[in-house]
Amino acid sequence: MQRVLVTGAAGSVGTNLWKGWEEAKCYELTLTDHRPIEGSTSRVEVGDIADRDLVTSLCEGQDVLVHLAYIPHKPLADVTDIGVAMQLFEAASAAGVHTIIYASSNAAIGMNEFKRSPPLHSTGDMFRPAGWYGAQKCMAEMAGKYLSAREEIRFVSIRIGTFTGGSEPQDHRQCTTLMTPRDSLQLFTKAIDYEGPVKFLITYGTSGNHSGHQISWLDLTDARQILGYEPEDNLIRDHAHRFAD
Repeated sequence: MQRVLVTGAAGSVGTNLWKGWEEAKCYELTLTDHRPIEGSTSRVEVGDIADRDLVTSLCEGQDVLVHLAYIPHKPLADVTDIGVAMQLFEAASAAGVHTIIYASSNAAIGMNEFKRSPPLHSTGDMFRPAGWYGAQKCMAEMAGKYLSAREEIRFVSIRIGTFTGGSEPQDHRQCTTLMTPRDSLQLFTKAIDYEGPVKFLITYGTSGNHSGHQISWLDLTDARQILGYEPEDNLIRDHAHRFAD
């Protein structure tokens, strides 16, 4: 059984994942966040992942790192999201972690949507952030590319479209960007369990949102073809009519 460390485990994405994994009893989990994590039967460590000693200790004995935590951007801050991510990635590498799953964001290609209607079709090889949040996500992906080449660590970045914890979109945009809880659980599980030849992958995290006339602008081709992702939900098909003009 693989040993999996999950950062940001008290958040909506993290809670959905660890609850599903605990129910399936598929991994030996270690969960960490700066907030309390309620209801888990796994090992839980509450603390600050900017603490080098803490992350060094947490990474010891782990096979997989699922990095969901995010440090909000503050101008001229001593602690930044990219700095924390790089420190964590280095600790994981030193501890012998073989796979890193990184929760990125469609903000990494935010310019593809900014002032565009419809948005530009976006693939994993695009880097077009529209702000510092997206820029730091791109930087972390490049740090992952470096690690995968230097250490042969598998690095999978999942650029999440929208995750609310629910299965129904709140507006027309979410019909294309939303990833439902069960599809999120499937995609992250596929990323952990993947044993193929690809060592570095950037893909998107949405449900299978398409119709005969419309498809999400966040490309799922690599998630489907490489990881074997088969989303169960389709928000365009099932909900887009609710937001028609």
